[in-house]
Amino acid sequence: MSDQVAESASGSRKGSRGKGKGKRRSTGSESRGADSSNWRVREQPESGGADSSTWRAVREPEVEASAPATESQQGGEGDRKRQPGGKGKGKGKSKHKNKERNDGDEGFKDQSKDTKNPSQVRKERKAPELSRMQTPEYGSVTERLADQLSRGTYDCMICLNKVKPSHQIWPCDQCWAVFHLKCIKSWIQRCNSAGGLEFDWACPGCRYHRVDLMPKYSCYCKKLDEPELNPHWLAHSCGDVCEKDRGCPHKCPELCHPGPCPRCTAVGGPGRCHCGKESSETTRCGDPKQWSCGAPCGRTLSCSLHSCKARCHQGPCPPCAETSQESCYCGKTEEMRLCGQSEFSCRKPCGKLLDCKEHFCERECHPGDCGTCLRDPVRWGDRCACGKTYNCSHESARARLRRFVGVRKRCSQPLALCNQLCMKRHERCSHLCEKNCHEGSCGQCEAKVQRECRCSRTRREVVCSEVGDVTCHQVCRTKKTCGNHKCDTVCCEGFNNRNHEAHICLQVCGRPLSCGNHTCEEFCHLGNCPPCRVVVHEPIFCACGKNSIEPPSACGREAPNCQEPCAQLMDCGHVCPATCHQGEHPMCYEPVDRLCLGGHMYMKNKPCHVGSISCGQSCGKQLACGHSCSSQCHAGECKDCSKPCGARRVHCSHTCQAPCHPGSECEDTPCRCKVKQACPCGQRVEERSCGAYSELRRPQWPALRCLPSCERPSLPPFPEGEPVKYTADLFQLASQHRRYVQMLEETFATAILSRKGTDSSVPGRTPATASQLQALPSCESSRRLLAIEYARLHWRFKTSSKSDAVEGWWQVSVAATASSRFPRPLLSEIASSSGSSVSGHISMALSSRPCLRFVGLKSLDEVYDLVSAADGLLGVRSSDGHGGEAVAFVERGALGANLFRRLTGQEPGADLVPVRTHSAWGQPSPGATRLRVKLEQTLTSGSRTAPRPKPQLDAWESKE
Repeated sequence: MSDQVAESASGSRKGSRGKGKGKRRSTGSESRGADSSNWRVREQPESGGADSSTWRAVREPEVEASAPATESQQGGEGDRKRQPGGKGKGKGKSKHKNKERNDGDEGFKDQSKDTKNPSQVRKERKAPELSRMQTPEYGSVTERLADQLSRGTYDCMICLNKVKPSHQIWPCDQCWAVFHLKCIKSWIQRCNSAGGLEFDWACPGCRYHRVDLMPKYSCYCKKLDEPELNPHWLAHSCGDVCEKDRGCPHKCPELCHPGPCPRCTAVGGPGRCHCGKESSETTRCGDPKQWSCGAPCGRTLSCSLHSCKARCHQGPCPPCAETSQESCYCGKTEEMRLCGQSEFSCRKPCGKLLDCKEHFCERECHPGDCGTCLRDPVRWGDRCACGKTYNCSHESARARLRRFVGVRKRCSQPLALCNQLCMKRHERCSHLCEKNCHEGSCGQCEAKVQRECRCSRTRREVVCSEVGDVTCHQVCRTKKTCGNHKCDTVCCEGFNNRNHEAHICLQVCGRPLSCGNHTCEEFCHLGNCPPCRVVVHEPIFCACGKNSIEPPSACGREAPNCQEPCAQLMDCGHVCPATCHQGEHPMCYEPVDRLCLGGHMYMKNKPCHVGSISCGQSCGKQLACGHSCSSQCHAGECKDCSKPCGARRVHCSHTCQAPCHPGSECEDTPCRCKVKQACPCGQRVEERSCGAYSELRRPQWPALRCLPSCERPSLPPFPEGEPVKYTADLFQLASQHRRYVQMLEETFATAILSRKGTDSSVPGRTPATASQLQALPSCESSRRLLAIEYARLHWRFKTSSKSDAVEGWWQVSVAATASSRFPRPLLSEIASSSGSSVSGHISMALSSRPCLRFVGLKSLDEVYDLVSAADGLLGVRSSDGHGGEAVAFVERGALGANLFRRLTGQEPGADLVPVRTHSAWGQPSPGATRLRVKLEQTLTSGSRTAPRPKPQLDAWESKE
């Protein structure tokens, strides 16, 4: 066959060396016989000899009878169809062949005048089976491997990935399976723990056992190591003739190929069948000279009664298979025996009556006569029962015998017994009888022996006569031949031997096949399951029913690709935007507005398939206990309340901190809430538990006194500062907390001096960082208000405050700025003075001043960041007690209106307006979206635009 292919390739080279472009034609009908019309041969267009031409065998569907004859039948093999404008260099035969081909093309054009597109002509000439099945059919293993390896669709059985033409491979010469070279090397290394040049392993596909060197990459015929990828050759091929040994004198003439070599087609000598009924003058090379004709053999069997009924076979005929009812030698057992094997022993005691007419034969079932009785006096002689003592009938032997019987005259008389051990060998083992001299059988052997269990992992001491295998309780756990399952037999005889017959896996694979409709019915195996063999004899329609595939079709084949729109209504009510498809509709991405899970708000422009989602807000639903649900927006019932009870305790002002307990009263236990108490200067702060309950109602503790540690080093005289006036409210607070005001002034002065670099002259005082906030001792609400207003408005300090862990207490921090100053006079001086000297430095109370109401605050410091003392700010008071709402008092209504315009960009009105201006510190207002403000006093009459609640000044009450 290779010679014909080579001729075809050489013919192609002679007639196709033109410069014009042309499509390659299939030209193999004459060179490959009648069956080669279904093959497509890709030949090498360049020179290289007959041996270098490569071919690629792929099964093609047969062409309909109405199709015109191919050019290969008219113009010879290997010619190339010329395109218009091509300049060919071929001469002689090639020119003549091209002329004939053009004539054939004209005839073909006459038959299909209406067809202008060559691709449509090829589609019309294609067999209907190929258009329906789409699955290539292969005539042999070689064809399948050649096609799959060239297209890169072959699956490696180890890694289950595709074997590409550029990968290095190793083919098995037993099962012809192909593996990645790196995969088979990894397989071999896992099978061998010790190093060396040779490795002991088995093929993953066929389990063929090998002891060989590490495989290397070579072509299929093993002539060329590491063949290069060539588009003109078959993948992994050297392009040379195979020349493998096929078991006959002729080498393989095909080009280097995967899989088994084809059978030799040479003619051999004469031959005949085994029984001689058929004969032939010639045989095929490589075929045996004798074969089976399939007819009954007919030769006479060894029994000389019947003839051989087996099919024509090699060698002697098998034993006769005819059976008959036969009896054993003793006649106790009857069995169906094969012809020629009628005599047999049942292995039981014979039991026939002996000549003495008193005893029965104790021998195993035997042929022939039973003989005389063993106990006959003549046959037994003058011996004891064990046979070790003689002359037992004389009186002189009485002393040596355990039982003396004298002279025996009949076989029924007992035997003499000596005092020695029997020491006869047992019939079923090699042990000796250790009983005293006795008559009859020795019985079962009672010797103790060590026996291995079936799996040979344990040994046990048993009685020698015990019948049956010794078993242990260990499970085998050896992998079966499939490599997937493990043996779970207890004490398995094939332990640690994977190829033992007990480890042949007989489980059905049962994995779903690629069709998705059936399961694999093969025995458990490695690798991918075979394709489904079921053929569907009904049309396969698309989802809309407009396109179909006519039967027969392979099971699991997908429906035809239809480009029509689906246009079906989905469950959500929208129309499916996808094309015609099987199964469920794709997810709907239409933008819709959906109410959140908790019903708080509508989520805008959400994909339809998402459904309701959480808006992220707090649930806020009222629980049975009276609290609101603090979980994130959710669906369904709210969880049990996890907040503290919060009910006001009876004996103190704190709330119950126990977990929420609706329906039951709060426990009467000492209050565990923390309370603080400060000394007059505020530097000494003590914390303790409240402890109030029914037996100790509203406990009172003595006021704290200042300790010597509260005394602070004296400061140098303060420089003259700017004259200021204090509001009556601030003066009242300072009068109640004089020692605290003095501590504040010393702290503020130290901060200013530290910023100016003169703090080093103060003895016993640690310098402070100018840009860092300095924390004041914890204080209650009244002292916090005093510290913030005094520092902000009169010392021009920056402040920051946050709530303390103890309810009603605060942590205040201050920092000096570039505009910080010393006020004149100090607030402590005014608070300690009296008379007319004080009235000149005190202004009216805040309640008579115009104000700006701020809503949505986080702390009072936020108001001071928006409005400063330079803007006419006189003080800030909280309206709700929590800092969320505050009132800022200014000197005049005109200043308040200007501040309102600067903060909001609007004219004052009756409504709250969002703040949008920058803070006094040069940063954008952090509450630009949540903070709102309103002016609450007109500019003309001084009357307020709306009634305002009285600012909470109860915190001013002194505790000193």
